[in-house]
Amino acid sequence: MVTSNQPISRRLLRFVRALIVGSGATLVDFSIFTTFIRLAGIAPTVARLPALCAGACIQFFGNRIYTFRAQAGSLSRQAKWFLAAELCTLALNWLLFRLLDANTRGIPPELLSFAGTFLVFITFAYPLRRLVIFKVSGPDKS
Repeated sequence: MVTSNQPISRRLLRFVRALIVGSGATLVDFSIFTTFIRLAGIAPTVARLPALCAGACIQFFGNRIYTFRAQAGSLSRQAKWFLAAELCTLALNWLLFRLLDANTRGIPPELLSFAGTFLVFITFAYPLRRLVIFKVSGPDKS
């Protein structure tokens, strides 16, 4: 078990900041995706890539600057770790969605997707971002 010298209020505030960044990234992703499909007439399979990339950029810079306040860390190192972690996160989200979809009845797929994504976020993505990707040596400012 990982322990922290920080008060629970400080850790909770950092987690809330991560939720805010994630919500903003989701809004950007959804807006681009919907705009490309509905207004530009682009196929959903083609529109998905720029939407995901925009959301990932918001996640990376939002977490680096706002959530973890890790600007003192190496941008290159953080970007490499973030990309590797996001590929794993994508795979975990897809696998968990498939598992939930196959084993539940009567729950809309959108809700299953949100539930699975949140589970992956709290058990994998957030801890990895906090403990590895945006970890900056020295006193923790977040």
